[in-house]
Amino acid sequence: MDTAINKRNYWIVLVVAGILAIAVTLIQQKWLPDYDLAAFLIAMTILGVAFFWVYTIDKEALWWALIPALVMLTLFVTGIVGYLTPKDASGSSPYGVITLGLGAAIIGWVLKRPAAKLVLYVIAVITLLVGILMLPLDLIWKLLLYAVVVVVIGYLIWQTTRQLAKK
Repeated sequence: MDTAINKRNYWIVLVVAGILAIAVTLIQQKWLPDYDLAAFLIAMTILGVAFFWVYTIDKEALWWALIPALVMLTLFVTGIVGYLTPKDASGSSPYGVITLGLGAAIIGWVLKRPAAKLVLYVIAVITLLVGILMLPLDLIWKLLLYAVVVVVIGYLIWQTTRQLAKK
């Protein structure tokens, strides 16, 4: 297949993937109400693979497609973690929140553009701090985890701001 055609018409794959993900969700809600996790995982897989495929067409011009592909992977893992781990009184999984924060940090670390890295690191630190606050741990362990998050993500933010200052 001609690469020029792929570069021009990549959006068709994203539209079809979106329609398929919506169809999976609607079918699950209508006929398979007990399989919400499976439908969610299938929808995230469809969307993630579509965005990753777009990214692989031209990694320089279509770099942005890596972000939603990694977000779909993060949501996929978060769905599994949220399903398998204990919930708090509100029905939320603190481990799922922490997984979202770790996913944001990893996405920031993978990206090349310093401004995008900085945004994702800030999202990661906020999400991780909220997730740690939700954990059923003693205060001393929460404070220790806070310190680790602030030091690690703070270092990544510092490195990124140095990259921004060089430009």
